[in-house]
Formats: sequence, structure tokens, C-alpha cells
Amino acid sequence: MDFIEVEGKTYEDAIRKASIELNAAERDLEIDVKEIDTKGILGFLGGKKVRITARIKKTDYLKEEIARADMPKIDTPKANVPDSDVPMTDTPEEYGKSFLEELSGFVDLNFNVKVTKTTERLMFLVQCDHGDILIGKDGETLEALQHVLRLAIAKRYKQGLKLLVDINGYREKRRKALTIMVKRLADKVKRTGRIQKTDPLNPYERRVIHTLFKNNRNVSTKSEGEGHTKRVVVSLRKKNMNGKK
Repeated sequence: MDFIEVEGKTYEDAIRKASIELNAAERDLEIDVKEIDTKGILGFLGGKKVRITARIKKTDYLKEEIARADMPKIDTPKANVPDSDVPMTDTPEEYGKSFLEELSGFVDLNFNVKVTKTTERLMFLVQCDHGDILIGKDGETLEALQHVLRLAIAKRYKQGLKLLVDINGYREKRRKALTIMVKRLADKVKRTGRIQKTDPLNPYERRVIHTLFKNNRNVSTKSEGEGHTKRVVVSLRKKNMNGKK
């Protein structure tokens, strides 16, 4: 099988399906985003669908690249060269920064974008006036903006990168609020022995909670539901449930 075409609710969902179908890790796949069918704010809130094609990278991929580099260069007018054949001189960090700055013109806001890179992900930290407009209720518009940027980078560089977009320090404020909220739920669980559930949360917010209780001896957490947003269920660890009546 040369390639497969799969569809998912998100880019990550489509990649997961392709990895299973081809029995290969994401790093071993060549990905091309074929279609983004969306609706809602910024085109990405409400229903959304991502279609990709995936193929396993050839084992002689590096040899092909070396051979291509040794071929004599032919001067060709840039206008006649397809976009996919134009060498990319920018990095995902530079491209993402430019993408967000260009987007700011469409929404008539002035963005100051700082990019940092950790071992886990790229972080695009945006400072702007009236940032609440792009954060939205419970961060919904911010999640949509992040999703747009992830797809743009994936389409350009043919690979999925973990990234995070923040506006005016919203995520840190949200993390602190979530920590206070879930600790109260955990206290209630320990007092009553009854499970407690959060409101629907996005993957980043759920990760904050799961990390907080990862090594807790009394309380455990798990995600419940389908789709992008899920609730977090807070309950007693099994070894402690026998002591509750």
C-alpha cells in the first residue's frame, strides 16, 4: 500500500488512525493535510473534520535527498515552480510567528509574539491589547487559534509538532484557577467517598489536572467523554475505597 487517506475530528485523531492503519510511529510517516472542513469562530469552532494522506517514509530517503542535492541546478523562474518545490528557508518557529503576526492584521489587533522552545513543545506567547477577543469564553477561541496554527505548520512542514499558544498569560491564570477548583473537588471526594466531575475541559487543561494528581496516594483522575473536550472524573484510589462506607 503506497499511501492511505484517513479522516479525523482533529489532526491528532487523523494521525493516530494513520499510525494504526500503517502500523508505524508518527515520526516514520510522511503526512499531507488534504482537507479541513470546519465551521464556527475562526472556522474551527463547532464541527470540524481533517483529512490527511499518510505514507511510510522510504528507508533510502536520506540517499535520495543526497542524490538530489548533487544534481546540477537549473535556473527556473520562480513563478513557474510549484510551491511544494520551493525550498523553505524558515523554521517552524519563524513560520508560526509570521503566521500569527499576519493573522493579527485580519483581526485588527497588534500582536507581539515571542517563541520559546522546550523539550516538549513550541510555545507561542502573544501579548496584545483586547486579547480577550481571541481568548473567548473558557478559552474556546484561543483553542481554535492554536488548532489553526498547528494545522498550518503541519501542512507546510509535513509533520505534526506539539505546540502551545498563549495570549496575555491566560493559560497560567487558567492553570491556577483549575488547580484551586480541582483541589476542592478532591477534598470533597476524600470526605464523602463519592466521585466528582469537572466541566468539559480541553486536552491542555485535563493534562494540568492529571499531572497534579499523578502521584497522589488517595485520589486518582481519569478523562471521560468523547471529542476534543472531556470531563475529568476525580475519585478515591481503589486501595482507599474499602475504608469508606
